[in-house]
Amino acid sequence: MASPEPCAAAAAPGSGFGAVDGILPPELLLEVLLRLPAKPICRLRAVCRSWLSFTTDRLFLAAYAAVHPHPLLAVLVDSFPSRCCVDLVDLSGNVVEEILGVGGECRVLTASYDRVLVAGEHHRVSVLDPATGSVSALPFGIAEDMARRNGMRPAWFAFGQTNSTGEYKLLRILEDLEDGYEADPVCEVFAIGDMNGRWRKMESPPGYLDPSYTNGVVFEGAAYFFLDHWQMDPSYYFATGCIPSFDLATEQWSTALQGPVNRILEEANGTLNYAYLTDRLMLAQLEGTLCTAHFNDRISAVDLWFLVDFENGMWSKEYRINVEFAFDGFGDGVQPLLVTDEGNVVLWVQIGSKGMVWIYNPVTNTSSEIVQTKASIFTGVGVYTGNQLCPQSM
Repeated sequence: MASPEPCAAAAAPGSGFGAVDGILPPELLLEVLLRLPAKPICRLRAVCRSWLSFTTDRLFLAAYAAVHPHPLLAVLVDSFPSRCCVDLVDLSGNVVEEILGVGGECRVLTASYDRVLVAGEHHRVSVLDPATGSVSALPFGIAEDMARRNGMRPAWFAFGQTNSTGEYKLLRILEDLEDGYEADPVCEVFAIGDMNGRWRKMESPPGYLDPSYTNGVVFEGAAYFFLDHWQMDPSYYFATGCIPSFDLATEQWSTALQGPVNRILEEANGTLNYAYLTDRLMLAQLEGTLCTAHFNDRISAVDLWFLVDFENGMWSKEYRINVEFAFDGFGDGVQPLLVTDEGNVVLWVQIGSKGMVWIYNPVTNTSSEIVQTKASIFTGVGVYTGNQLCPQSM
């Protein structure tokens, strides 16, 4: 886009803000702009240089951020067959922005780094920019033919930055069930910064991944996944329920991290087994470390285990969230999204065909619903921490 032309006149700065051509003083203009969504403000930057200067001033950006606090939740709204969109929702349940054009049969993969990633039909991936509302489709990938077959297990995805260079990469893993369980999954990597790039084939994962949860979690430059429950058992070749990881920089797999599975079973005193953990474990990144959420429907509780020592695979149970009050026969899965500055836990829960976002207060042992959608937990909800007015280049 060409540089905006200067306006006919620009008044002297007032209260720290430069004025723009027009009849409103800077103080009143600020009050008006603070009530607008991010997208029209970004469009105003193309009007002239004084509008650009005003809406990119650090004081304006700080004021806008204070009125529109982060984080936001990226939630898929599926009103099939009419449309699908992604809503950015604040923690009060207010829709801050609606992003259209994402297509049908979608699910949110992640929402971070100023972008929202969405997977569509045949595992096609689109990148959404909330600041502009644009939707850009990535190339289909190496596994195009396999993805179009009916015997495909849903893809596993992970998105994040490398530790060394800060490069953004997307990892996708597809498994072909038509050729039987012995078929090696196809693992692909795409560098998001290169929109004209291509998917590159990588080494397959070291074991079968858990089919009940399809997103990997990136922590300190590596993507972590759960193994299928039968491989958590030490009687198989993976001991102590390890969590395989893919280093985004070296693009190599590792099985160095041990998960909290054995601790969970020890605490259960024989009432649980490895097979029972199927569909009841979720990975997340909370409070700067990896977190494993264990949904135990036998006692109507969700335990959150935090990784405290990577080298020794030590995990600490920091939360037990009572969910009996929420629903009778509480849902099919629970995924933690974030812990707020006030210590409340934001959860995405599945109950049958419904997906809901709840905020749990550990002090009062109560929760409140802020979002409800037809989408299930496998559709996904992302935590968006980007600045809608200052998108970072990827």
